[in-house]
Amino acid sequence: MRVSASNYEIFTVNYEIFTVNYVVIDGNIFGFYYEASEENIEASMTIKKTDLVVKSNRLIEASYRLGLNEQRIILYAICRCREEQKGLFPDLPVTITADSFARQFPSIDRTNVYRQLKDAMDALYERSVTIHDTDPASGHARVKKTRWVSEAAYVDGAGNVQVIFTPEVIKYITRLEAEFTSYQLEKVGNMTSAHAVRIYELLTQHREIGSRTLNLAWLRETLQIAPDEYKLTADFKKWVIEVAVDQINKHSDLTVSYKPVKTGRAISDFAFKIKEKGSKGKGAGAPPDQAYRDKLEAAGQQRIPDPVTDDQEEF
Repeated sequence: MRVSASNYEIFTVNYEIFTVNYVVIDGNIFGFYYEASEENIEASMTIKKTDLVVKSNRLIEASYRLGLNEQRIILYAICRCREEQKGLFPDLPVTITADSFARQFPSIDRTNVYRQLKDAMDALYERSVTIHDTDPASGHARVKKTRWVSEAAYVDGAGNVQVIFTPEVIKYITRLEAEFTSYQLEKVGNMTSAHAVRIYELLTQHREIGSRTLNLAWLRETLQIAPDEYKLTADFKKWVIEVAVDQINKHSDLTVSYKPVKTGRAISDFAFKIKEKGSKGKGAGAPPDQAYRDKLEAAGQQRIPDPVTDDQEEF
């Protein structure tokens, strides 16, 4: 429902355990906050291990490169605001303690977690993200750059850091749109490769379809891998693709495999098979019909290849 109040509106969405209230100003989502009824507090405590990261698909497919702990800060902050029922606003910091950060990401070097948090916050403050969307005025494709955070702070005496996201990033984390991707934070908690986290997000978008083909040039751009880095495709496969596949299979809820696809004599794409662990088969629970495929493509995602039948599978 919508409730008008002075110059803003509250858009309320009710879930089983909590309610999300989106603050809408002039048709744009300014921020959001959570509410939980008293009788659901105990129930809400049971989902702490399964906190959901929810992102716009445009943000997942945006071009950016972050260090592992920078990614962890963003992912943890998204879940933290839900846990504390505070929401995300461009003037409200999210506080992350070194102890809670270490508990959420067991693979982190525990020798000096707070120092690592501070270093990651300093780097994150300088980072930007390039988002590909549509200009509302002209209808043409638009390339837009924005910073991830507008403010980064740390409190030495308390052992915590504080982060405020920019309004544009908040919009892509919280906006009400048809195409978004969600996953449990613990599924990437033990990954030690920043590229593995990104590739997991790209593949989990298509978990219900069961396959995804990623163009090599597009993937390098999306991961912001410099032209002089992993110049040989063999090195890219070894240090990016194979490391990601190994960590996804070891730590996440997906089992993935891949094969290179050649155009002429050169590798141009990587075709992935995606299966949820414990499922009976590819795309269990949601068959990849053409309407669903067209919907994904219309949302700006890459062309989805035709599904491979069992007798065609080679990997």
